[in-house]
Amino acid sequence: MAIAKMKKLTLLAEHAHKDVLLKSVQEMQSLEIISLEDKLEEQLLDHFDARVSEESKSDLQAKLQDIEYALNYLKEFVSQPKLIERLKSKREVFTLDEIEDHVGRSDISGMLDTVEAKEKTISQLDEQLKELKEDESYLRKWRALNFMPSEVKHLKLMDVIVGSVDKEHDAELMEHFKENGRIFTSELYRRSDEVAYLIIVPRADREDFDRIVSQFSFRELKYQHDQLPEDALYNNLVSQKQLREQKQEAVREMSDWRSLYRDLELAEEYYYNLIEREKAQSLLISSHHMFLLSGWIEEEKVEHLKRNIEKETGEGEVAILSDDIIMKEYEEVPVVLKNNKLVQPFEMITEMFSYPKYNEVDPTPLMMPFFMIFFGMMSADLGYGLLLFGVTLFALKAFNIEGGVGNFIKFLYTLSYPTMAFGIFFGSFFGIELPVQVFSLQNDVLEIMVFSVVLGLIQLLYGLILNGKIKTNQGQRASSYIDGYAWFLMLVGFILWVLGALVVDIPFMTQAGIGLVALNALGILVVSAISSSNKALGLGLGAYNLYGISGYVGDIVSYTRLMALGVASANIAMAFNMIVGFLPPVARFSVGIVIIVALHSLNIALTFLSAYVHTSRLQYVEFFGKFFEGGGRPLAPLKTLEKHIWLEDNNK
Repeated sequence: MAIAKMKKLTLLAEHAHKDVLLKSVQEMQSLEIISLEDKLEEQLLDHFDARVSEESKSDLQAKLQDIEYALNYLKEFVSQPKLIERLKSKREVFTLDEIEDHVGRSDISGMLDTVEAKEKTISQLDEQLKELKEDESYLRKWRALNFMPSEVKHLKLMDVIVGSVDKEHDAELMEHFKENGRIFTSELYRRSDEVAYLIIVPRADREDFDRIVSQFSFRELKYQHDQLPEDALYNNLVSQKQLREQKQEAVREMSDWRSLYRDLELAEEYYYNLIEREKAQSLLISSHHMFLLSGWIEEEKVEHLKRNIEKETGEGEVAILSDDIIMKEYEEVPVVLKNNKLVQPFEMITEMFSYPKYNEVDPTPLMMPFFMIFFGMMSADLGYGLLLFGVTLFALKAFNIEGGVGNFIKFLYTLSYPTMAFGIFFGSFFGIELPVQVFSLQNDVLEIMVFSVVLGLIQLLYGLILNGKIKTNQGQRASSYIDGYAWFLMLVGFILWVLGALVVDIPFMTQAGIGLVALNALGILVVSAISSSNKALGLGLGAYNLYGISGYVGDIVSYTRLMALGVASANIAMAFNMIVGFLPPVARFSVGIVIIVALHSLNIALTFLSAYVHTSRLQYVEFFGKFFEGGGRPLAPLKTLEKHIWLEDNNK
């Protein structure tokens, strides 16, 4: 599989067909519309206008924002399906006409007004409850006050004062009152930060009292209620109960608004689609009677788009021209990756790094076998693999998981197979050594490290061959040799050299290896000089290229992480088993079961995360770096929202 072949499509039609045509294009979701304003000759542009009404777009945007706000608000109140129910259910499938027909029959503005009114009601109830709650706290503090402060304001011989002071000043204030000897105090309440008192002061000592309390921030009570605190508190609590009941009734009413909520979801889809079509209009250009539209599309979808447009507008009403992509457009043409169902989940790995350019190759199918092998080798446990297989298979069969999450589960499902295979290869089952194994993760660490390096060399050599082949196809023959084939032959030479000298003791193999290294090192210098207009500079670049041998040493060493992570995971699992094995039999088969499940769950999570991260790194740095540049971008067609529903596939 590879990158889909693209076409450049140009459509010319009368204004009467503009809305219908854009709607048809959007329903196909396969044409990326491009701006023509800077691509046509200035004389031709004099007859066209690229402007679009910003006012209508602004109105639609405001409507969409109102709908989004209403949905976000209602999400808290409207009863939603449970998680399992959501996973099992499938999204409804609509056509654009069905969405528009449904929204057209719904009073969306009335629904928004209803939601706004209910929100206002609940907001007012919340505000009243907040005020009552604050007042409740105030009244609870003063509930020990059994008289109205206003009743004692007119006493002639003494003043009755109710107030509070910060706790840190309480003791000192009381000491001053004792020194006076004529001031009576009675504690009403004591809290962590303040103390309140009932104070009786003879009228003759009022000045002395005022002088004392002014030093300690004494706060005299300003009681605003016309009832005793105890009675006011009772009425407060009754009012709170009534307000809560009103709010519960409003919330209960909104919980039944599932139909209204669904109508707003479809309205969100509808207005988003309209806005996208409005945006598309700013990319096409119009004259008084005609408009011109251009964009990128996959070659295999061109005929189907033509048929859909002709079906909507009538045959011969729209002029449709499709052109092949020319070389100077390679940098701007978008990319669509086309892979089979097995490889498709691995596209997420390529996408996280970079899309290929249109004239490159899709690295996904080239990288996938290595990703599976490396992930399996780092995970390397039959039990862990079986668990991953069972969980992902159950999720795929029992639930209707779609989109990116569904692809990720398929990705993990595929990776369960190499995890099980390497678990058998290394004889590991939840950290327990199996009787049959090729290598032992405890005893054959050196052999596993050599095996890791061999796998790494195979991937590096494959990447260099790909580099040479790709650049040959692009007409860069000198670069294909210098950056690809020459380094491939040099690495093969080094391998023969090491094998002949240190492993099998075959002098001819050693000499052949040395010859390959020397011949291709010289070849890099010569070809670099010949292919450069400045021979001295070319020779210098060739010498600098040879200095890159140090990078290959680092690349090869990087692959030892395959051994390191696989051995670490297995030994951690074995250590967990040993810890539980030390427990007495009774504890081992009771609390020990809980402990071993928890410990292995932790190790499984760390193992799979590490395997995913480090396998991705080996692809991005060691493998992609040998042949893949990236820098492309995905096709961005005129699409629908598809947040709450799926659009009926119109590409069949």
